[in-house]
Amino acid sequence: MRYWDDMRTKYGFNDGGAVPDGAEVYRTVYIRAVNKLAEQLNSSVRATAYDRAGVHNWCLILFYNVKDLHGHTPDELTEPLDVSAGEVLDPDAAMDEAIRQAYLLDLDGFVQVSVDLSDDFDNFVTAIYPVNEGDPLVAEVNGQPQHIYPDGRVQLVREATAFDGTVLAVGSEYAVTWIDHHPPLAGLAAQSGDPVFAMTSPDALMVVEIPSAIRAESENCDPVPPFHLRDLDDETLDEYGEFFDWNTVQTAMQRASQELSKSVQIVNGYSNTVTCCDPDGESE
Repeated sequence: MRYWDDMRTKYGFNDGGAVPDGAEVYRTVYIRAVNKLAEQLNSSVRATAYDRAGVHNWCLILFYNVKDLHGHTPDELTEPLDVSAGEVLDPDAAMDEAIRQAYLLDLDGFVQVSVDLSDDFDNFVTAIYPVNEGDPLVAEVNGQPQHIYPDGRVQLVREATAFDGTVLAVGSEYAVTWIDHHPPLAGLAAQSGDPVFAMTSPDALMVVEIPSAIRAESENCDPVPPFHLRDLDDETLDEYGEFFDWNTVQTAMQRASQELSKSVQIVNGYSNTVTCCDPDGESE
């Protein structure tokens, strides 16, 4: 049972980063064999499958008292169970003996894992790109490029689910605690510095703030949201609001320039000028 020890702790399989293909099948084989031996040895506990939510190892095996599992068949114990009324226990002496004997049975030989090329591989190769330290996690949302950084803030454009099962509503804002480029993922927290409580793909996020430390160093002048309007004296025109769409902010720039009778700039999420418009409606 080469994976048994990993399935007994949330830190197994390299803290969940190396769960093998077919882990559920291996777990089923282990639980069925161990429980059969435990029954014959008069153990008062049984092994059950448990899928843990969160960032650690999800593929676990837990033990419960036989009384708390009344009504469940041996096959059902190999599927994730909600035994809310029971207490998770350590193996008793009889169960320890059942586990010891199961190690001698070459149970892994009963598992056959086939290896195939994923249908998504061609799309992955097309989209792959090199990543340098400090690069943002980039995604296109509503036709706009989103540059997501740790310590920035984002708004959900579709529902996401937190580790505890809570549904995070569209329009809610969160701090980004970390990013991963391959696969693309962002970790969300209530505030910067708080623990991560949800992960989501970047195409579910709209950036509302790029971190000030990044803005101070960046010379990026591309049309990257969020956008603001600013006059040539570097005064931000807050009365015109914040914009997340390039076409909308261009229209707002022209309107502001005419209403204020002075040149107005569009600044991007990096606080750099993208373009400028004078009161006559001409853009630079």
